Order: sequence, then C-alpha cells, then structure tokens
Amino acid sequence: MTQPATDVARLLDIIASGWNAASGTALASAFADEADFINIMGLHGRGREVIARGHDEILATIFRGTCMTAVVDSVRFLRPDVATVEATLTLQGADGQPFAGPFKAPIPHTKAGYVATKEGDTWSIAVFRNMVPFVRPTAGPIERALEAGAARG
Repeated sequence: MTQPATDVARLLDIIASGWNAASGTALASAFADEADFINIMGLHGRGREVIARGHDEILATIFRGTCMTAVVDSVRFLRPDVATVEATLTLQGADGQPFAGPFKAPIPHTKAGYVATKEGDTWSIAVFRNMVPFVRPTAGPIERALEAGAARG
C-alpha cells in the first residue's frame, strides 16, 4: 500500500481499537467534526460528538464485551485528498463466538464503506455507512459475479 492509502486505511484501525477498548470517544476520533454515520439499521447520526455518544451507549449495552476485527478490502482515491474505502467488519462476543446479540442468528460480518478526506496533513472520515450483507436465495448472473468478485462496473 502507498503511504496515503496506509494513512486512509489506518482510520479503520482507530475505529476497531476504540470499539475494542469500549470507548466511543476513541472510536469517533477517526471522524471529521461533522461526519455522517449510518449504522447497520439505517440510523443516521451526524457529528463526531453524536458518533462518540452513540458508540459509548451501544458498547456499554448491546455490544458490551464484543471484539471487532476490521479488514480493509480496497482503497480508491477519487482525488489526492478524497478516498473511498470498502471494509469488512467482524464481531465476536465475549465468548469468542460470532456475535448474535438480540438477533436470531449470528451476524458473520458487516460491510462498511467510508469516504475519507484530507485537511492539511490529516485524514478523517467524512461519511461512513455500515450494512449487514443479504444474499438472495436466487441471485442473477450479475449478482453471482459481484459476489465472486469477478464483475466491477
């Protein structure tokens, strides 16, 4: 990875470290002051302070004791100061098993995308969206190719 790509990818490390420390403030330090954050349920929050408070709340309740593993799948620069990132996030419960929480079945992973921007020498996340992948029982040829990573465009 180039140095700019490494700097952009490091934002995901900050999120995972903050999550694993159960610190919304540490997690939110990867975000711009007025960042947009959309969670797996589609809830939209705006601003680093809201992101921090929201994560403090869920890390003390529903996600208490969970551990996040985060992997950057791709980094794409739209301009030298704007990049998009695709990532896979995996949660384990305190017992080391895939996290299910109040859901009927464990969530094996989520897919996150974010837009990072550079102000001066500092990268931060301007927009973050996280989702639980859904596989249709009968996928068409394009969906099967996308799932296999073969089709882009």
